[in-house]
Amino acid sequence: MRLAIVVPTVLAFALAGRALAQPDETLAARLAHDAEIADQDRRSEALNAEINRKNAEVTARNAAAKAAFDMAKAEYDWALADHRQALAQHAAQVQAQAAEAARAQAAYQQAMADWQAAVAACKAGDVTRCQPAAQTKSH
Repeated sequence: MRLAIVVPTVLAFALAGRALAQPDETLAARLAHDAEIADQDRRSEALNAEINRKNAEVTARNAAAKAAFDMAKAEYDWALADHRQALAQHAAQVQAQAAEAARAQAAYQQAMADWQAAVAACKAGDVTRCQPAAQTKSH
């Protein structure tokens, strides 16, 4: 009978040893897992910091490019406004010159019509409409 008692006792100690060893293995696995997670977190934080730094650089470059574009656009808009004003002034000058030319042409045509009428009247015998002959210089 002693053998019957010894076997279950040895078996119980073996199972108890295995049960005690399991928490150590589980604890070691848990610690290894936690260490891996902590390392992954550290690497993720470093990667996120690098990505954030690069994003900030891109944002700064984009802001500088937009500021340069905005300045160039403002200069273009001012130059375009100046050009349009110059065109309007030129058009006004051309229109004023055309009006003056039209007045001069109308005055010329009226003077020609008056002269032709005076010549016709003079030839018809109205001496009041005749112009004196041009004086020639004698030496």
